[in-house]
Amino acid sequence: MSTDVERAGPITSAERILYIDILRGMALFGILAANMRGFNAPLDLYGNIRPLFHGRADLIAQGFIDIFIQGKFVTLFSFLFGLGFAVQMTRAAARGAKFMSFYPRRLAALALFGLIHGLLIWWGDILLTYALAGTMLLFFRNRSQKTVLWWAGSIFTLPILVITGVYIAGIFGHGPASHPGKPFDLSTVQPIIAIYSHGSVGQILRENWVVWKHALPSAAFSIYALFLFLLGLWVYRSGIIDRLGDYKPLLKRVCAVCLPLGIALNVLVVFLQSKPSVEHARLVEYLATVLDLPAAHVLSAGYASGLAVLIQSATWKRLLTPFAAVGRMALTDYLTQSVVCTVFYYNYTTGLYGRVGPAEGLIPTVVLYGAQVVFSNWWLARYRFGPMEWLWRGMTYGKLPSMRREPVIANTELPMASGATD
Repeated sequence: MSTDVERAGPITSAERILYIDILRGMALFGILAANMRGFNAPLDLYGNIRPLFHGRADLIAQGFIDIFIQGKFVTLFSFLFGLGFAVQMTRAAARGAKFMSFYPRRLAALALFGLIHGLLIWWGDILLTYALAGTMLLFFRNRSQKTVLWWAGSIFTLPILVITGVYIAGIFGHGPASHPGKPFDLSTVQPIIAIYSHGSVGQILRENWVVWKHALPSAAFSIYALFLFLLGLWVYRSGIIDRLGDYKPLLKRVCAVCLPLGIALNVLVVFLQSKPSVEHARLVEYLATVLDLPAAHVLSAGYASGLAVLIQSATWKRLLTPFAAVGRMALTDYLTQSVVCTVFYYNYTTGLYGRVGPAEGLIPTVVLYGAQVVFSNWWLARYRFGPMEWLWRGMTYGKLPSMRREPVIANTELPMASGATD
């Protein structure tokens, strides 16, 4: 086993694809912007922040986030996990290493990071979900492209069928009771706001445990995340990533269709979600729910294809390259976002939890992400890995790799890419 692990080894700078690093780095901005409401408000308000912040500026800011950001960049991040999975399999095979000699440990380490993150820092952790979905992805590592695509399509349709079934059952008076359009009772979350804004460290950590347990069923999202993982696996195997230039006409067509269509669908979803109590409230709620995920994915495809076209321009490539450093330190930067935002909003420092709306929240979003772009480039100019990436590799391969930088290689577009959050 040790020989296999040594052959697999951590990825080198020469084995990266710039496009993947940039896309992952830019996705982290969207994740931060979408998560800002979760850092500053209870879980029960994550899907609808309006009961707490209903000023015009906040409604406009949140509408912008919901249309262009919410769900789009976590889609890209999940898709990139599948790409990274395929890359690591390809690299292991090229070096004569057994993929299963190290990848399960990589997932176990990711699950551990997720547990620590979710329990001690912020309830909105995605790492544990990714570890669970990644475990399921292992069963598809040797399956054909046709099988991978069939399963991806089947998993994609699953929530649509379930939501439709619940809606039809509700028409006939069966299934869980729902009250579309019923105003949210803000008093139910005021005690939670009080704990995070005024409570002690012990009280905050106990509430983290309570909220984390309440949010744990959302780990079932790992089943749906598998759809995006499989899609990433399929796309990498198809050779598109290695030959972006050859696929440029197709990528342009995908972007030209998915960007306007995705925007239109997301505008419709946000409009439906904002409708007050109406005669056909149940139907409006159903349409908003069933369109939400497809709308996010269509716009995500527009973003990904658009970046793939832009990066083939020398000017755009130069402008976008700084974001690649964030992508190379994605795990470090993702966890840093949670640490900085919870420390800032909770009673650890300012106690502003529950008092900063979406409009004002855009300021720390831009400032923090901008600082991460600067810091990530500064760090990787001196070290080979981000701090958490270095630890993750050590836990994966059983030995902490050297942090010393390798000699600079001029050609950054070589036929290999990084791992899931490398």
